[in-house]
Order: sequence, then structure tokens, then C-alpha cells
Amino acid sequence: MPGWLLILLVAVQRVEVRTCEVTAYCPCKKCCGRFADGVTASGVPAIGPIVAAPSNVCFNAIVFVPGYGLATVQDRGGAIMGNRLDVLMPTHWAAREWGRQVLTVLVWR
Repeated sequence: MPGWLLILLVAVQRVEVRTCEVTAYCPCKKCCGRFADGVTASGVPAIGPIVAAPSNVCFNAIVFVPGYGLATVQDRGGAIMGNRLDVLMPTHWAAREWGRQVLTVLVWR
């Protein structure tokens, strides 16, 4: 996303800029344990650009994560508290490759 577009979106809409620790997960048993049923906490299929966020960020909020893109909050996680986010990846390998990153993210409320 071009920098000028981000500036415009921040100026026009209610957006929060956060520095977050961003990890990744996939819908497998290793990542989700007993919740590995392919359905997120909000009830939608675990497919596509989805973010797990703390409960103070409502479901369906839009989040921009550099290197991941725009996604909606559709999931929660036991370790997802404070300034932590988890991005959904299609495979376990992709989730491991993402690793743990500290990024400046945008959250539309």
C-alpha cells in the first residue's frame, strides 16, 4: 500500500496506530490444539487474510499489517493479549517462516 494512501486513510477514518508483536499461525493441530476445526472464534472459516487480536479489538475490525496486508479480525487466542496479533497463514511452514516480528500496524475501529 502506498504511503500517501495510508496517510489519507489515517486522516479520513478513525484508525489507531500500534506497535505490535506479530506472530503467525495456521489452522493445524500444532498451532490451534483442540480448536483446530477450521473455524475461527467469530464462526467464519479459517481461510483468507484473518487476524487474531485481543478482545479489546472487536470482530470485523480491519487491520493493516506490513508484509501481510489488509485483514479482518475474526479470531482470538489464549496468548493474544496487549499489543500482540496473530496472522493466519495457509500452511504451518508459512506460519513458521513468518516468525515473530515487531511491526507498526493500523487498526480501523
